[in-house]
Amino acid sequence: MKVVFSRYYSARTPGHVFRADKFEAALKLLLTEGVVSKKDVVEPAAPSKSDLLLVHSPGWVRKNLEFGFTPEDSDRAGIRITRALVRAHLMNAGGTILAARLALENGVGINCGGGSHHAFRDHGEGFCLVNDIAVAIKKLLKERLIKKAMVIDLDAHQGNGTAAIFRGDRRVFTFSMHGAEIYPEKKEKSSLDIGLRPGVGDKSYLSAQKRELPRALGRFGPDFAVYVAGADVYRGDLLGGFRLTMGGIRERDAFVFRECRRRGLPVALVLSGGYAGRFSDTVRIHSNTIKAALGIK
Repeated sequence: MKVVFSRYYSARTPGHVFRADKFEAALKLLLTEGVVSKKDVVEPAAPSKSDLLLVHSPGWVRKNLEFGFTPEDSDRAGIRITRALVRAHLMNAGGTILAARLALENGVGINCGGGSHHAFRDHGEGFCLVNDIAVAIKKLLKERLIKKAMVIDLDAHQGNGTAAIFRGDRRVFTFSMHGAEIYPEKKEKSSLDIGLRPGVGDKSYLSAQKRELPRALGRFGPDFAVYVAGADVYRGDLLGGFRLTMGGIRERDAFVFRECRRRGLPVALVLSGGYAGRFSDTVRIHSNTIKAALGIK
């Protein structure tokens, strides 16, 4: 099975809580452990302008392609927008498109990156500039490769950008299980929002997941899914506010892939957030999630 990655994912963000090099570090760990080999790693192409326009406004696409940002754009995104950061987001969008195609071919597609679920149609938020999740889904819908998609968003933060982009689109179900009292302060309305209180640990989290996710999958009946597997539910995360152990996160991931497999549901994986106090913990969690996608315990 292939793992999608580009060296351009690793934009430098010195001093910022978001480290874009975490994706490269996770891949290097998998290569070191022999879980994947270099021949398993595939390079995505950048998305086209028409791909981006499926989701984003002409003005926001122009800013991304021509680097026409204002200081206010950086303030709203919560991160200093550099050319390298823009290129990283564009390549991550290309990576999620490729992972989605691989999912349709093989049942599972893996982007060792992606998950910019806070990017809105016409602006960036929450360190996110281009909503790769929405771009990939809209592209598959336009090409009539799928009819109904579900976003399974288990990042600690609500996927507000994704929810806003797909609001009113009956072809897409947005499932978001997140912290009720953390960013974003103003939540958007997903198809199903499950807001959890701070300090939730393995037992309560997994109980909610195992109750709500199968119900949503059964009710909506998608023929494609994107799994947004944030590492920020970890108890050592600086921003998430939850108390999940690494073992609990492994169980979370295994359950998602198990539910998709038993339904014959193709699923594309994106890694999304992760801000552990120890960088190596975030890297380990992301690598464990990719192992779960590969069916490795």
